Amino acid sequence: MDKKDRISVIIPCYNVQKYIMRCFGSIYDQTYGFENLEVIFIDDLSTDNTWSILESLQRKYPGNVISLKMQKKGKCGGTRNLGMDICSGKYITFVDADDWVHPDMLKVLHDRMAEDDYDVVQCGVSCFKEAVPSVSAVNDHEIQKLDLNNVDNRKNLILSLTGFTNVTAWAKLYSVRFIRENKLRFMEDIYYEDTYFSMLCVLLAKKYCKVRPTLYYYFENTDGIIRSGISNAKIRDPKIIMDHIRQAIKSRKAELGNVVEQCKCEIQVFLLWHQYIESYSRIERFLKNELDICKEEFLKSEQDILNNPYVKAFSDDMVLKRMSELKKTARKLDYVWFFDNAIHICLGIHDKDGNYSVWAGTTMQSIVENTRSPIVFHILHDDTLNSSNKEKLGLIADNSGNSIEFHHFNPEIFGALADSMDRFTIGTMFRIMLPDILPDLKKIIYLDSDLFINTDIEGLWNVNIDDYCLAAAPDCSTTKGWGIPYAVAAGQTERDRYFNAGVLCMNLDNIRKNGSLFQQVMDYLNSNPQTWLPDQDALNVIFSGKTLLIDEKWNYFMDEARKNNEKAEKKIYHYAATLLMLYTNNEIDRAYYFTILRTPWGKQMEDGLLSRSMGRIVDRTGMLEKLLKKSTQNNIRFVFYGGENSSIRNAMMLLNRDFDSCEWHEHLNEDEIICDDNIVYIVSADADDGRGLEKLTEAGLENGEDYFITQRFLHYTEGGFAL
Repeated sequence: MDKKDRISVIIPCYNVQKYIMRCFGSIYDQTYGFENLEVIFIDDLSTDNTWSILESLQRKYPGNVISLKMQKKGKCGGTRNLGMDICSGKYITFVDADDWVHPDMLKVLHDRMAEDDYDVVQCGVSCFKEAVPSVSAVNDHEIQKLDLNNVDNRKNLILSLTGFTNVTAWAKLYSVRFIRENKLRFMEDIYYEDTYFSMLCVLLAKKYCKVRPTLYYYFENTDGIIRSGISNAKIRDPKIIMDHIRQAIKSRKAELGNVVEQCKCEIQVFLLWHQYIESYSRIERFLKNELDICKEEFLKSEQDILNNPYVKAFSDDMVLKRMSELKKTARKLDYVWFFDNAIHICLGIHDKDGNYSVWAGTTMQSIVENTRSPIVFHILHDDTLNSSNKEKLGLIADNSGNSIEFHHFNPEIFGALADSMDRFTIGTMFRIMLPDILPDLKKIIYLDSDLFINTDIEGLWNVNIDDYCLAAAPDCSTTKGWGIPYAVAAGQTERDRYFNAGVLCMNLDNIRKNGSLFQQVMDYLNSNPQTWLPDQDALNVIFSGKTLLIDEKWNYFMDEARKNNEKAEKKIYHYAATLLMLYTNNEIDRAYYFTILRTPWGKQMEDGLLSRSMGRIVDRTGMLEKLLKKSTQNNIRFVFYGGENSSIRNAMMLLNRDFDSCEWHEHLNEDEIICDDNIVYIVSADADDGRGLEKLTEAGLENGEDYFITQRFLHYTEGGFAL
């Protein structure tokens, strides 16, 4: 077989483990011959399993596959530039990692390219949402050969760039000579980098060819970079791109000759479309609000736009009507201002049974009721967040005039840790992803979902952490000596500087400078599997000396408030895995309860919360009555069973027994348990590592008659059950 021209296929990759093999398969099956291809994968610091897949492909096809990882995030522009720098092909094509290409695409494009030495050859594009559509072989196809010395051809080509599938970098084959002679590059670390590149290609090319068949299939991935949600950068970047195009036109005046003057109106329409019209529709689609963010800036740059014949031709169109009206919303004049000036708050949601979202929503509700500044909520979640709960979380933000963004990712990146979290939900680990998931954000407040925010959170937001990575409150159970976390016991951090990670003000810029937070935490957990406070221990060790300790009012444990029967104050109350308790008659619990009722889950939660509290009262009262009745009987011998903890000691006090004179067993074997009407066991639920209750039952003893569980008859503050 004659050796063919080598084609370099450049594929940017970011968190595409679900799609990359589908894409690669379509490249491997090219009728042009995989042996004639150089496939260059550039990983933009993925947080899922993408990189390991790319490494395996390079090992399997070392002569045809190159896999590289970016040193710092550069979005698609940075990855494509790196690919162009190292490629060895005569021609280049770009493919997105979640897309798919027709088996004949490269053969058809190459044949046209070689036929008349074109600068660019473009094919048709089709979109798909699920399964790849069935295709047939390409035989006859219409060809549109464009000599761009013909002014009308170039004008039409510029106007065609207002179409999404025309302005993209993919679905085209480029001459490497053309790209390098004209020093064509993508803009880096910015969205819509294709727009800049494609416009310069059309302005600088001499010969351009279009083939009619659909050969490129674009996957409408709702989790993809552009479709995943609205952000400040996605609104701001189109203007930056257009300004760079204007600058490039000026700086390349000699290369462009009279092209700019000949195509002035068409270029102006292109700028209008991408800076104003497309941006407007994008914001409207994601936010469902009519925000006019580009009008004034665009009119300053293109003051004669209304004299443009194309604009006059559709002057009655809805788009122009929007241009003529600066629409203000009740929320803010424009979303860019809103986003830049808002308090950014993140919650992580892993909701296995559909109930966790209620508590996250209540935390949000308590924030919006106490904070007047604009807020952007960032919800980090996996597939466990169902559509109903997602909608209700959105309602809390929308109804209060605030904003919400959902960021989906796969917790499988945490490996075996995702299945080994017993005491905590894997959702607590989501916070370590924030520097990667929100690369444009400098600062954020992370909150656990078991918080009642009874204060204006702007006070926390305004804490100066310019010289720190984190601001956090001390963990009172550690600093007061009630418990010793593994990191403290191992001498990895100081007891009096150990902080609770349920409320964090995070300087994301400084954290990024400190290295990959995700990798550092995972390295710590792999090296310290003994820890029972996974990322909290890790964060304390990683940011030892880089954390500003703040007042405990920003993370105040509800246990403390209940024990002291405190009044509700301007604090953040942390339930810390305890539950709402209406039967305590605590002012804070009551306020928390009424906040829950004001959420979209209020009606469905009201009866359940009341029933649970009433049930606890009835159960405790019943057990107390039975126990006290037993204590008045003659010849009753009480045997206390369990570790020397608060519930055992409080049970002794309730029964007027002195610890030193009581019959007390920390452990009991089955043959030591006596079944006798005159013996009553007072047992802690955690006796013998939780097997004590089972031992008593197997010995034939009856709960509430022959033995009593301390946690069921004691008050919560004495060591009783929270339920």
